[in-house]
Amino acid sequence: MTDWYIEQVFAARTWKLRKEVFSAKGQLSEVMLDGDFEAAHFAAYSGDEVVGILTLLCSEGDYEILYFAVHPDFRKQGAGSALLRYALQFVKTVEGRSLFVRATSEQHHFWIRNGFVMMKESGKPDRLPSSSYCLQRDVENNANHVRYAWRSI
Repeated sequence: MTDWYIEQVFAARTWKLRKEVFSAKGQLSEVMLDGDFEAAHFAAYSGDEVVGILTLLCSEGDYEILYFAVHPDFRKQGAGSALLRYALQFVKTVEGRSLFVRATSEQHHFWIRNGFVMMKESGKPDRLPSSSYCLQRDVENNANHVRYAWRSI
């Protein structure tokens, strides 16, 4: 497994990979967030190239992963897990409580392997696909606590 160099970066450092992964043929504005400059951003590097990114936004001590991507050439090599460990340490350092992510049915196994738990169903936000899941990880003491949110099948 590779030892990845990971650091906190400015929003603009994440935009190129976001666009490549989430909107290759679209406009850059499609992957920019209204809260990009208030969010925390992290990048994993291979040499000088950004090969993974993770974007967090805080709301009252809870952090949500808004963007998480690894370049296809670097997947299944530990970059995503390394980014997640770095982000978890960041959330602990700033005394955050929980980390949340929305994932598709194809992705949710990654999150479960990394200590997240599926949240109980209580109504799905309209902006999310029906095959989405909400997962949560408590970071106060590495314990997972189930909170009510949504999950769809």
